[in-house]
Amino acid sequence: MAKVKVEQFKELTIFQVANILCAIDITEVKEIVKHLEISRVMDADDYIRGVASLRGEILSVIDVRVKFGEKAIPLNEDMRIIVINFEGENTGLLVDKIHDVEMINIKSLEPLTSNINGVNRDYFSGIYKMNNKLAAVLNTKELLKYSHANSE
Repeated sequence: MAKVKVEQFKELTIFQVANILCAIDITEVKEIVKHLEISRVMDADDYIRGVASLRGEILSVIDVRVKFGEKAIPLNEDMRIIVINFEGENTGLLVDKIHDVEMINIKSLEPLTSNINGVNRDYFSGIYKMNNKLAAVLNTKELLKYSHANSE
């Protein structure tokens, strides 16, 4: 019997944070929301933009730009909150802009070899090679590991 070659695919949401093109596995994304009122939290780490109410549920909003070592910028029309479930809690990742959702062959994912633009390499699980660009795939477990430890 001949072996059948099975291609494995996954969908990635492609987005921008400062000057870094990023991606997240769509299976991690619960939803993407546009404008929520974000309330600041006293004495919170600087990367915690605040909390927001999403249909009555309170979620922490992490400013990914600040987590990457950049300065926070005022909210604008392009910004979105990617809602994910992390350790049983819905958490929002504030990003600068959503570009697209792409179905990719997992063979187009490559391991990370160094930090990206000075950002801790642990925050990424690999690189997605697009036609003429590279997108860093977020490792949300590492990105949020200290966020939740510090907020308890």
